[in-house]
Amino acid sequence: MSSFDHTAADATLPDQPDRSGEAAVPTTSPTAPVASTPSAAPSAPAPAAAFAPAPAAASATGPAPATPGAAAPVPVGAPVRAAQPVEIVPRGILWSLAAIPLGMLTSVLIWRLGYIASISSFLIAGLATWLYTKGARAVPRRGLVPLVGVIVAGVVLSFLAIVAGDIVDYHGTPEGQALGYPSALDMVAANLFDPKVLGSYGSDLVMFVVFAALGIFGTLRRLMRSRG
Repeated sequence: MSSFDHTAADATLPDQPDRSGEAAVPTTSPTAPVASTPSAAPSAPAPAAAFAPAPAAASATGPAPATPGAAAPVPVGAPVRAAQPVEIVPRGILWSLAAIPLGMLTSVLIWRLGYIASISSFLIAGLATWLYTKGARAVPRRGLVPLVGVIVAGVVLSFLAIVAGDIVDYHGTPEGQALGYPSALDMVAANLFDPKVLGSYGSDLVMFVVFAALGIFGTLRRLMRSRG
């Protein structure tokens, strides 16, 4: 039997509180959270040069500087000039040639009526210019010199048409038949450019030249005004 005195031992130990109704407290320290390891390394950021710069905000003192290469802004209320139409010179000249036979026919009719046929030069100049503008789809600029050539040719041919008409009429008279030409066409071919025949139209030829010059000058003046 042990000689240990339980009574003495109980007297020396302090009273222990009753912990039967309390929850058990774990004796181990809580485990620290473990950081999760990323599955893949994050991608490197794109270089700054790959992104377009943000537009600069408008300053309170003035407009933002223009971006190099960008079109300059059009001021509000500024007049906008329409694009000039493309001048098709060959087509315009081709259309203006129609004024030559019309001018020749008009000159002969006016001459037969007893009026001054040289006024037809105005008709040729105005009609040739109008036809050129319709054909070329623009006023004459690059085709101005060829157009003047067409007008001059129309005036010269109109005068020769008057002379040829008079020769045909003369061939039908007894005096013309006595000259022995087999046909009126042969008589026209032999005398149309004869200086003596053309000299008999001296005053009329001068009037043709004057009216032709006035017609061309008036046409050029209108064209210059349209350019301005």
